[in-house]
Amino acid sequence: MKIIIDGSYIAFRTFHKSPPLTNSKGIPTGVVHGVMNVLLTLSNRFGKDNVSIVFDHKSKNRRHEQHPEYKATRDATPEDLNVQFQILDELIPLTGIAYYRIEGYEGDDIMATLAAHAEGEVGMLTRDKDIFQIVDDRVKIYDSQTNEFAGRELVLEKFKVLPEKMGDLLALTGDTSDNIPGVPKVGVVTAAKLLDEFGSLDGIYANLDKIKGKVKENLENNKEQAYLSRKLVELDILEKDPEPENREDRALLMEKLQEYELKSVIDKLNAQKPETDEEPQVQVIELKECSPANIELVLFEGGKMYAAGGGCFYEYAGQPLENVKYFYDIKHIYKLTGFRSENIYDLMLVSWLNDADTGGLERAKTEELPAFIARLLASAEAEVQALGDNKLEKIYFDMELPCAYVLADMETAGIALDKSVMEKVADRLRDEVGAVSDAIKNFVGHDINLNSPKQLQSFLFEELSLMPPKKTKTGNSTDEEAIKALISLNPIYASELENILKYRELTKLLSTYALPLCDYAGADGRIHTSFKQTGTATGRLSSVNPNMQNIPMKGDYGVLLRSAFVPAEGYKFVSFDYSQIELRILAHLTGDVNLREAYRNNEDIHTKTAAGIFHVAPDQVTSHMRRLAKAVNFGILYGLSAFGLSRDTGIAQKEAKTFIERYFAAYPSVRTFIDKTVQETRTKGYAETILGRRRYIKEINSRNKTIAMRGERIAVNVPMQGSAADIIKLAMVECGRVMDDNKYDARMVLQVHDELVFEVKADIAEEFAPVMQKIMESVVTLDVPLVVNGAVGNNLGELK
Repeated sequence: MKIIIDGSYIAFRTFHKSPPLTNSKGIPTGVVHGVMNVLLTLSNRFGKDNVSIVFDHKSKNRRHEQHPEYKATRDATPEDLNVQFQILDELIPLTGIAYYRIEGYEGDDIMATLAAHAEGEVGMLTRDKDIFQIVDDRVKIYDSQTNEFAGRELVLEKFKVLPEKMGDLLALTGDTSDNIPGVPKVGVVTAAKLLDEFGSLDGIYANLDKIKGKVKENLENNKEQAYLSRKLVELDILEKDPEPENREDRALLMEKLQEYELKSVIDKLNAQKPETDEEPQVQVIELKECSPANIELVLFEGGKMYAAGGGCFYEYAGQPLENVKYFYDIKHIYKLTGFRSENIYDLMLVSWLNDADTGGLERAKTEELPAFIARLLASAEAEVQALGDNKLEKIYFDMELPCAYVLADMETAGIALDKSVMEKVADRLRDEVGAVSDAIKNFVGHDINLNSPKQLQSFLFEELSLMPPKKTKTGNSTDEEAIKALISLNPIYASELENILKYRELTKLLSTYALPLCDYAGADGRIHTSFKQTGTATGRLSSVNPNMQNIPMKGDYGVLLRSAFVPAEGYKFVSFDYSQIELRILAHLTGDVNLREAYRNNEDIHTKTAAGIFHVAPDQVTSHMRRLAKAVNFGILYGLSAFGLSRDTGIAQKEAKTFIERYFAAYPSVRTFIDKTVQETRTKGYAETILGRRRYIKEINSRNKTIAMRGERIAVNVPMQGSAADIIKLAMVECGRVMDDNKYDARMVLQVHDELVFEVKADIAEEFAPVMQKIMESVVTLDVPLVVNGAVGNNLGELK
C-alpha cells in the first residue's frame, strides 16, 4: 500500500493534543518529534519508497482568484508551530522520504494527484474533507477510531453520502476553516437529506419548488455562493506526479537532529540501521556498592539518601556531613538530617544556575543509579569551576543556597486546610454544576455529554446551525475563545452559551481543586507542597503536589476555595505582595523619565499609559482604555506584537500596532533599552538580571529568523521577570533570617510568585507586619520605590 500523509494534519494534531516540548535552547520541538516519529514509523512499516508527505505551499492559487476571501478567516499559525514547520522543511527531505510542497497548489491537490497516479491501494492520512471526494475501493482514508484505512463506508458513515456526492455536500455546507461560504443554515444532515432526495446540486436547484420553508429561501438566495463553493472544493489533479524535494543525506540529517536535540528521532533512525558485524562500543561505569573511605558526595534521590566516593556508593547511614563538599538536593537532605551549611555545593542548584534552560544535572528516566552518581562525581569540579567563570557564586551563596533551606522549612511547616470548609465548597460546586448541566440539557432537548467536544460541536454547529468562529484541524473549535465569540455573534443563545462556559469553570474548580486538595492534607491536617527551585529557566519557583501557586484568587469561587486554608488556632495569616514589580524594574533599567516620574509620584501607570496611547487627558481615560493600556504595559515585558495584542484584546491588528507605536513614543527609553539588550545578548550569548543571574540564549544568533526573534523576546524578558524572581527570593532569605532568630512566633508558609504569606501569632501580627514589609521593600535599591502591599486575615480568602 502507498501511504500519503497530510503533513499539516499531523502537525496541528500534535500541536493541539500533545504537551509543549522544548529543547535546552528553548526551541519548540514537540511537533517535530510527532511528525518525524509518524513518518519513520510508517516508512518502517510500509517501506520508505511507499511513503510520501505533503504540506501546503504558502503561495496563492486559483481559489484565491475565484474567491478573494478564501481562507481569509483562518487564525495565523501559532509562532511555536511556525518555527517547527521551518525545522521540518530542513529535516524531512534529508530522510529520503518523498516530500512535496508545490507553488500554486494546495496539499490536498497534490495528495489527490499522487493517489490518482499510484498503482494499487493508497492510504491517505488526513482529515481534510475535500480528499473524501476521491475515496473508492482503492483509495482509502485513515480512520482514527479503528486505527485502519477505510473506504467508501467511512465516508457514508461520517457524511451520510457516498464519496461521489461529497463535492456537492461541501458546496451546500461550506467549510469555515477555508472560508468557503456554502449555503447559510444548511448543515451536513440537511445537505445529505437533500442530496439523497434530489441526487445532486443541480438536482436540488432543479427542484426548489419541492423544498419548503427557510431551507428553500436560503437555497434561492445563495445559489451563486453554492456553485462558487462547488468550484472551490474541486481538486486540481496534475497530469503527472510532481518532483519531490528529496536530497537524502543521513550524515547531515543526524547532525541536524543532534542540533535540535531530537533524541527519540535519532533512536528511531538508529534502530533502522542495518546490522553489522562490528561490536558496539559500550562505556562501562564502575561504581561499587561498598562503604567509601572518604565521602565526596551525598545525594537525595528517589526518596533516599546515598553517599559516594572512592569508586563506591551506599545508602547513607548517618555519618557526619561537615567535611563533605558536594551534595545533590540539599533541600531534602536538610529536611531529613537537619544538616545545613553555607559553604557546600549543591550540584543540582549549581548545574541549573550554569545553564537553567537544560534544567541542570538530572537523572535520566532509564539511567541506573550508579551511573548517575558516577556522572555527578565526574561533573562536580567542572560545574563548580563554571559557576565561578560565569560570575554566579554570589547568586548561589547569597540567594539560591540559603533559599533552599527556607523552602525546606516552608515545606515542613505546610499550611492548614479546614476540610469541613472545603467539603462545603465542594457540595456547593456539585449543586451548581448539576443545576447548570440540567439547564443546558433542558435547552438541548436530549442527553449530551458536555465534556465531549464532538457532541458539543454536533449540537452547536449542526443542530443549532451556528457559524463556527474558528476551526482547527480536528473540527470546529469549542474552546473558551470560540464560545465567547459565539456569544457576541448569537445574542439569542447568549444565556445557554454562557452556561457552557460556567459549567466548564465549575467542573474545573471541583475536579482540580475542591476534591483533590482534601486528599493532600496529611495527618497533621496541613498540606505540605513541594517547591521546585530548579523548575523554570526564569528563576521563578514552582509548586507541585499540589500546585499551591495556581489556586484561583479572583472571583467568588477563588475566595471560597482559599477560605478553606486557615492558620493554626491563635494565629493569623499576614501576606505581602510586591506591587507591579516587573514594571518598576522596567522603569529602573530603562531610566525612562516618564516611567520613573509615574512611580515616584505614585501615579496609576495604566491610566498614564492609556492617556499616552489614546491621546487624552488622564481624567478622560475610561475603564476600557485602561484595560487596553494594562495589556500593553505588561505585554511589552514579553515582546508583545500587534498580532498578540489584537488577539488578546479583540481590537484590530492595525489599531494594536498604532497603540504599541504610541507606547514607545510615550516611553522612548524603553525602545532603546530593548534594542540594547538584544544587541548585548547577541554579543555575549546571555542576558542577566539586576543581581547578575545569567540565562544563556543560544537561539538569539540562529540563522532561522523566527527562532532568533524568539531568543530576542526571551532576552528582553530576563531582566524583568528574572530580576523579580531574584528579588522575591532574596526577600525570602532575609525574612527567613528573622524567622531563624525566633524573635517572632511566626513562620513563612507560602510563596506565590510576587507574594509571601506568613502564619503569625495573632497578638503580634500588627507588630510583625511593618518589620517584614520594610525588609521586602529594602532588599534591593531601585531608582523607583519598591512598594509592598500587606494584608491580614483569618484565612487565605480574606487576604485578597
